[in-house]
Amino acid sequence: MKKTFALFGLVGLLGCFLPMILGFSLFEARHGNYLEVMLIMTAFAIPMFLGFADKLYPTASLLAAGCFGYIVWRFGFDIKDLIIHGQIGGKAMGISALAGLVASLGSLGEKPAT
Repeated sequence: MKKTFALFGLVGLLGCFLPMILGFSLFEARHGNYLEVMLIMTAFAIPMFLGFADKLYPTASLLAAGCFGYIVWRFGFDIKDLIIHGQIGGKAMGISALAGLVASLGSLGEKPAT
């Protein structure tokens, strides 16, 4: 499971650079609101690095779930519109945020690697 939420973090981070809506990516929106864009990109990057770590502890899973939960909270109910009507970057970010949240919560049931 830990490689799964790392993969969703990677896909979401790549989706930040792909066209999201009307040909603009999330990364291009950094000129308008730099802090918000960087927080979303960081929230995708943290689970990616945690998933590729050697050992998975419950705190890493909770931290990844918190990061994906922040993205879902930040997009709110618009995440459904982003998945349905968005371009490839929006679809990648929306799907990976929801699936990453499920995968990171599911990884809480795993035993830590010894």
